[in-house]
Amino acid sequence: MVELGWSKGFIVRTPEHQLIFDPDSTNIPAKYSNIFISHAHADHFIGLKSKARKYSTPETRKIFESIYGKSVVNFNDIKFNQTIEIGNIKVMPLNAGHMLGSTQFLITLPDTSILYTGDINYLDTLTTRRAENVECDTLVMEATYGEPSYTFPDRENIYANIVQWTLNEIKKGLTPVFRSYTAGKAQELVKIFNVYTNLNVLTSNRISKVNKIYSESNIDLVYDEISSEIDRKSSVYIMSRSKELNSKKSARAIVMGWAIKMNSRKTAAFPLSSHADFNQLVKFVKDSKAKTVYNFTGFTDIFSNILRKRLGIKSRPLPPLAQKTLPYFN
Repeated sequence: MVELGWSKGFIVRTPEHQLIFDPDSTNIPAKYSNIFISHAHADHFIGLKSKARKYSTPETRKIFESIYGKSVVNFNDIKFNQTIEIGNIKVMPLNAGHMLGSTQFLITLPDTSILYTGDINYLDTLTTRRAENVECDTLVMEATYGEPSYTFPDRENIYANIVQWTLNEIKKGLTPVFRSYTAGKAQELVKIFNVYTNLNVLTSNRISKVNKIYSESNIDLVYDEISSEIDRKSSVYIMSRSKELNSKKSARAIVMGWAIKMNSRKTAAFPLSSHADFNQLVKFVKDSKAKTVYNFTGFTDIFSNILRKRLGIKSRPLPPLAQKTLPYFN
């Protein structure tokens, strides 16, 4: 018997084993649980702080440790396309395309297969390869932008708009300042300016720590850490906290998928997302050939309804799963 559902994370449970993917709590029964972390964003990596046995890519672990300054214990490095066996359960890590080290997990049992995506991006970017897709019986996927109005412009056009805005602000005598997520988006921004401009790129301390891990993983980034000694002329700033640079001569910008519906006179907004948009999500479902799709995060009800009506696929939000006591596994 296999149970699937949400209980402090996505759970795959048999009478012998419990696999928890991206738990949102550290209160995990360490003796019989195996934790899998998809990537190094705060809403997914909390499980790295638990005492249970943990699995993630080394890049995910390194980014976590660089930001929080703490080593992960009881940890197992994993590599894409190399199977992990836990009893009669096989887990295959696959590239998720969301950020460096981001992972999907193909879970294979004797009579079924389940693909858990975490957050995915289903197209190539300057710093990531698009998510790998494999066929499965059941797909458990994020639906962050699972609503038709969240269809992003062509990525190259977004890059061009970011560069053009930045150059225009510099011509006005202003310093462009981008607010971005510390890991993933910030590094793509650095790469945009490295590839398309000759501007000096200055990043905050937290972002610089992650930049170093990207560079160690053969994603070359050219940047300097923000310092009072750095000349601001022809420079662009990238930081994760808005108060890290206070200047009346700055021009502010943010980059995120939600920006597609934002309108602000004070802050420029660019819909550069590390998540799959609506069309990418639908294509991913089709390519997986899944018979059943469970959704979590975002527009779960809307996206499930669209999959049922458009594709004729069984789909619903990921259901809750009851906790089990230790004797259940003995």
